[in-house]
Amino acid sequence: MRHARSCRLALVGLLMLGCASANRLSRKSEQELAAGDLGSAYEHARRAVAKEPNNPRARVAFAAAATTLVDDREARILSIAAVDTLAAAERALELSGLRGEIVRHGFALPPDTAFARHEAAIRTGAAGFHYAAAEHALAERKPKIAWSEFRDAQRFVSGYRDVGRRIDDVHAQALARVAIIPFADQTGVPGISRTLADRVHAEVAKHVRPDEFVFTRLVDPTQVYARITVAELDDLSREDAIRIGRRVGADQVVAGRLYGLRTSTNTTAVHQTIFHKIVERDTSGKRVERYVEDDFHAIERERTVTVRYDLEVVDTEHEASLAAYTDAVEGYARVVFTDFQATGDCGNYCVVPPGLRKSDPTRAERLETEWKRHFGTWTLPALLEKSRGDRHRSHYSASDRHAFFGDCRERPVWLGGLPGEDDMAAIALDVVWQPVLGMLKELDAK
Repeated sequence: MRHARSCRLALVGLLMLGCASANRLSRKSEQELAAGDLGSAYEHARRAVAKEPNNPRARVAFAAAATTLVDDREARILSIAAVDTLAAAERALELSGLRGEIVRHGFALPPDTAFARHEAAIRTGAAGFHYAAAEHALAERKPKIAWSEFRDAQRFVSGYRDVGRRIDDVHAQALARVAIIPFADQTGVPGISRTLADRVHAEVAKHVRPDEFVFTRLVDPTQVYARITVAELDDLSREDAIRIGRRVGADQVVAGRLYGLRTSTNTTAVHQTIFHKIVERDTSGKRVERYVEDDFHAIERERTVTVRYDLEVVDTEHEASLAAYTDAVEGYARVVFTDFQATGDCGNYCVVPPGLRKSDPTRAERLETEWKRHFGTWTLPALLEKSRGDRHRSHYSASDRHAFFGDCRERPVWLGGLPGEDDMAAIALDVVWQPVLGMLKELDAK
């Protein structure tokens, strides 16, 4: 019973607090309205009715602030219209939004038929201006601009003339169908042209949607490959790309070439002293810890591949270059492997035992530096656990490729072999879709 009474008291307190808050906002609105600060008066009154819709003082304050603000906006619109119809039309759209907000808060504004006639004339005038601008843009063969102007006409007057149909027609004219053509391969990497084209198309297609690209659509790659012979696939020239683009009905093609492949490989045999903690009991039965030195052997390998590429977006009708991009990319792989097998718990092994830091800090620092230089962020126990559980990974296989898309400089991949030059080139070129996306996005907006 006492708990129920406490809940009722708490609820009454909250209601009183809400009422006090709504009244305080209403009082502030009244003061601001009297001072001529219409925007603030409306905002505080709006917040008051939002907090307590049935509060009489809040509703009166909101009605007064809303009516005065709308009257002021209407007068300003008529004044602006005398010198700038478009600016007045924009203000009329803003006023329409304000009216809608006022209605949503439960207040109906009295109709103003005189202003409604003026507003309709202003908005119709703005719609007509943009409609004429769209026609002019079409005459100059600028369908993207025409599409935007027709949309503005519709924004001011929904259903103005035939604007709905014209928007769809002009959008179809402005739409660019883009074909991604396999790049000319001058690296000698087997299959790289199609692999890269497929990768670029797959990633770019995720973004070429109506919410991101208004005027761009991609040609299905199966249509592209149907027009390319096996002999042509790795050595398509710019002219070939344009010809293929025309055959599949593309307005633009993404073409390019791969060249300048360079590789460097290093292998290091690592020999380092590590320490194994041994726990024994002395003659009295007391546990005694000591650290025994062990010779640790491992192999560290690294490979760097650089490759250059040129990209170009070409207009298939006029054969003009619409956008171009050139860059060099690097693929890097670093691996470590050991067949050293720990005895017992791997956690009992360390690079530097506790006592060595005090007895020989110089040697301790040298051992730690050497370890980090070869094994990065690997700890010795973690590496030994890998050696115990993943001994079969002594050679590279295609399924290991995913491990090298990240940066393995700080933490080498646990593996006995490196990716081949061909795989490394594919890894390096994996980012090429990004500049392609960037060029298409810039062209879409032009």
